[in-house]
Amino acid sequence: MDFRVYVERNAMRPWLTDLKRQGKIVLVLFPYDGHNPGGVQIAIPSVVTCDSTWVTLDMTIPISDMDASEKLEPIRKIIRRDNEKRIVAPAGLIGEETEGDARHLDSAYKSGCRAFFTTDKTDILRHAAELEALLGFQLFHPDEDRDRFMAFIRSCFASREPICR
Repeated sequence: MDFRVYVERNAMRPWLTDLKRQGKIVLVLFPYDGHNPGGVQIAIPSVVTCDSTWVTLDMTIPISDMDASEKLEPIRKIIRRDNEKRIVAPAGLIGEETEGDARHLDSAYKSGCRAFFTTDKTDILRHAAELEALLGFQLFHPDEDRDRFMAFIRSCFASREPICR
C-alpha cells in the first residue's frame, strides 16, 4: 500500500520517520521552505515560480506539472486571513501570509496524499473540517494527533478502501 503523507518541515517527527522506515507510510514534501530532509519524496508542486527559492534545474518534475490544481483557489479562500494583504498575480489572488500554506496543501492534494501534518494552528488546522472535505485527506498536528493518526492508518489498512490507498 502506498500511503502518502505530506509532512511540512516543522512537523517532521522521529515517530513519522520510524513509520516510513517500517514501510507503513511514504513521506512527501515539496521544498518551498528549504531543502527536503532525507528520506522524503518530492511532491508534485503547485505554482512554482521563478522566485521559488529551492527549485533547481536538476529536478525531474516536468514544468507542465508545476501548476495549480483546481483546488488551489478554494484553498486560498478558506485559509486567507481577513486582514491579510492580497496581491493580484497571474497565479491568482495571493495572500501574503498564507500563500505558502495554500501551495503546500495543493501539492499534497496533487500528490495523492491521505494525510497532512502541520503545526500551523492559525491558518491550516483551525480550518481542518473545510479543508478535509475539499481535499479528501486528513489533517493532523504531529504532537497532538499521533494517536488519532495511528487509528486512522490502522482503519485504512483494515478496510482496504480505495480512499485509503
